[in-house]
Amino acid sequence: MKYILHLMLIFSLGSKIGAGDRADHLLEKADQYRNGWPEFVVHTRLTNFKDGEQDDVGDFQVMIKGDDKTLVRFLNADQKGQYLLMLEDNMWIYLPNTRRPIRVTPLQRLMGDASNGDVARSNFSRDYDARVVGEDTVRGEPCHILELIATNSAATYHRVEYWITQQEARPVKAELYLTSGKHYKSISYEEYEDFNGRNVLTKMILHDRLRENRFTVMEFLDYQPRDLPQKYFNKNYLTQLK
Repeated sequence: MKYILHLMLIFSLGSKIGAGDRADHLLEKADQYRNGWPEFVVHTRLTNFKDGEQDDVGDFQVMIKGDDKTLVRFLNADQKGQYLLMLEDNMWIYLPNTRRPIRVTPLQRLMGDASNGDVARSNFSRDYDARVVGEDTVRGEPCHILELIATNSAATYHRVEYWITQQEARPVKAELYLTSGKHYKSISYEEYEDFNGRNVLTKMILHDRLRENRFTVMEFLDYQPRDLPQKYFNKNYLTQLK
């Protein structure tokens, strides 16, 4: 009897470990649609809408090096000289009229319904543990539903419900929750295109569930694989960037 129970325990643990590995693998595949290369630059545009009408537009140059370094350059004329830097679990914003970078959090709003983390932290697999919790059909495509739980304080959201296609692990939609359990934001992943041999995300829509009359369209207008200097990703170098 003890031998049978021992086998059952081993089987149960093996099943859980296998399921967890599968979910993590799916999450890594899904991340590739926003992280097609080890180092790259993408022109990102945020268009805000209020009460169904366009409110304002912001353009950003986002430079990504690996999975833990991001530099965001603000391109709008009235924000010239501003930068947002993410290094591992830390984030700073630099304003031209300040002497040093100011520490910020991923959850703080960057523009409209887009937070700092929505723009600067472009993958989930670094910050979350995943498990498959169900299946669904969205826009006619069979999907896995993943539940993501934050593993560190730098994660933008505490919990994420994530729909990805069963065939390609392509993101379809996400529901984002705060530590309090409050439903904070919804994301719809709308369009994908081929850039430099990779199929990547080009348009997503963020809906603020706390302000139902607003939403933000985030577009990725151009991806360029590029070797990026290490010095860019140093908060003490931000004052020297042009």
